[in-house]
Amino acid sequence: MSQKLKYISRVKDEFDSVICGVNGVFMYGNKVDAESLQTLIKFYQSGKKIALASNSSLRVRDLYYLLKRNDVPMNIFYAMITAGELAHFYLKNTHDLGHSYYNLSGFNTTIVNGLNYEKADSIVMADFILAQTDYEGVDETSVMPILEQALHLNLPMLCVGNNTSLVGSKGVVSGMGAIAERYAIMGGKQVIPFGKPDVRIASYLVEGIPAFSKERCLVIGDCMSTDMRMANNFGVKSLLLTNGVHQMGYNVEQQLEELSGSYGLNIDYYAEALRW
Repeated sequence: MSQKLKYISRVKDEFDSVICGVNGVFMYGNKVDAESLQTLIKFYQSGKKIALASNSSLRVRDLYYLLKRNDVPMNIFYAMITAGELAHFYLKNTHDLGHSYYNLSGFNTTIVNGLNYEKADSIVMADFILAQTDYEGVDETSVMPILEQALHLNLPMLCVGNNTSLVGSKGVVSGMGAIAERYAIMGGKQVIPFGKPDVRIASYLVEGIPAFSKERCLVIGDCMSTDMRMANNFGVKSLLLTNGVHQMGYNVEQQLEELSGSYGLNIDYYAEALRW
């Protein structure tokens, strides 16, 4: 049975470490929620170790400077990782994909910076697809012709950020995870995902915490399929924020029970938002 939390300070003494997301936790699109950020600051001031696990396609340094420009005090975070950084590391160390990529997103990427890869202007010239999370969302219909061509060419897809939907500047929008799922269903040769719920992310983030205990670790996020699944797979407590991607505005208890059943996950706590 999930426990409702109005104020997270009620359970602060139960945990020594916190792994939390960024978007849908204290940022919505590119806007910081001041009260949620203050809650994390108070957690830090209480002596907790806070790590960030983001499915953003930004690399760690890019996310660092984005948060800093938004007046987020970066000293409160023990560690951080992004899907973009994981994809960069993978591309740096693999030689099986070729050297030409088609950028399925409409924005420039830093994932390939410093690496021996070239952007293809046409899908027919690409060795693989680079599909990145975009907080403006993605139009699934508009990319279908490209996916059909990619399928015919047997191109692998790198999905950077596994969210099928996410909170963007215009509300809840479709994420690249939805496109990757569609490509796989179509018969896509290979879909390589990066980001939560990969449990290795949690292991990496808590590495080095003195006397780390799973019993005293909490994962905070807004998405069942990424944040909550990672928490369950890692064997730690979970807190779902209901005003994020699932937008549970009414009958929250019933919706949470249905979501937990459909995803096969246990949710320990839930709250509308991060409030101290």
